[in-house]
Amino acid sequence: MRWRWVALVVVAAPLVLFPSAASAKQVTKFLVVGANGRSVSLGSGWSLYQQLRPPDAALAAIPSGPYLLFYPLMENGVPMEPARYYPNAQVACWSWSLALSECSMVQQLPATWWRTGVLTSFTAEPTTLKSLSHGVTSYTVPSNGSVAIELALRRTSLARRVPPSGCLWRLTATWQGPASATRPRSLCLRAKGLSARGRLYPISPAIMTIL
Repeated sequence: MRWRWVALVVVAAPLVLFPSAASAKQVTKFLVVGANGRSVSLGSGWSLYQQLRPPDAALAAIPSGPYLLFYPLMENGVPMEPARYYPNAQVACWSWSLALSECSMVQQLPATWWRTGVLTSFTAEPTTLKSLSHGVTSYTVPSNGSVAIELALRRTSLARRVPPSGCLWRLTATWQGPASATRPRSLCLRAKGLSARGRLYPISPAIMTIL
């Protein structure tokens, strides 16, 4: 499973759509995110995506140690299935929940890998969304939408101060993982991003059509 689109309404069951593999040609950015809140793009395109996630790659043993996070983005800026990447083992583990599953070797890194030199590695288990809701409506977690929110909040270096007014869609979040106590429970989707605790984080405007 490499794409997970979720549409929800109050009176209907969740609808999950899986675009064909051809839509991966619309990969417009391949982000690598570090524990220091910074991110870099390795480039774009289907060939880069397949280099880092070969379709015929053999499964690898579950790695350990420091890791970075992979977030390929589609043309509307919405993330596809993310991964943990373990540089020492050269293994990427792909999972919507960032669990250690579907691990495979990355035989060759792209020439742009040097850009990741500004990133620091994660050493603890990732903290992810446990639930996401708006009023009485609960959204599917994990999904493209929830992963987009997790990505936005991880990129702390891009956050800036924002006034309290201007909320378009109020969300309530619960978290799981070692840093869950420090994650915001109240989130606000705005015209120009996602805000929490007085900070605005960039996020794709398409998030409003997914949630």
